[in-house]
Amino acid sequence: MSEPLASQQVASKPLVTTPAPLTKKLGAWLYDALICVAIWFLWGLFTFPLIRWLLGVEDIHLGQDTLTYKIYAILPTFLILFYFVGSHVRYGQTVGMSSWKLMLVQNNGKPVTLGQAMLRDITAVLGLGMLLSPFNSKKLGWHDMLSGTRVVALPDKKTG
Repeated sequence: MSEPLASQQVASKPLVTTPAPLTKKLGAWLYDALICVAIWFLWGLFTFPLIRWLLGVEDIHLGQDTLTYKIYAILPTFLILFYFVGSHVRYGQTVGMSSWKLMLVQNNGKPVTLGQAMLRDITAVLGLGMLLSPFNSKKLGWHDMLSGTRVVALPDKKTG
C-alpha cells in the first residue's frame, strides 16, 4: 500500500511553495462542503432510526431545548472536524484538495502537525478566512496565519 503524501514529503526537500489560487481553494471548498453535507445526512439517516429502536417508540420528538438534542446535533460537527483534521495530518489534503491538486503544509513546507491542523480547522469557520487570501501577499487566510500553515498548488504530474 502506498504511503500517505504527507510522509513522502518529509524526505530531503520541502514541498512546492507555490501559493494556491483562490479559485482552486474555492473549488476544493465546494467539494469538501458536499462531503460535509453527506456526513450530516448519513448521521441522521443511520442514527435517528437507531435512537427510535433503542427507545422503542414509533414517533420520537427531540425538543431543541433538551440536552439530548444538543448532544445529538453537535456530534456530526465533531465527525466533520475529525474528517478535516485527520485528512490534513495523514495525507496533507482532503478529498476536495486532492481533486484540485492542493496540499496543506507548514510555512516551511513540511507536513502539518496535529495541533496545527486542529487550530486551523477549528478557526476556519466555513472557509470564510480564505476570502482574505487575495489581499495578502502570501495568499494566506486568517486560519492559515493563526496556525502557521498554507495551502500550496501541487505541480501537474508529467505523463510519459
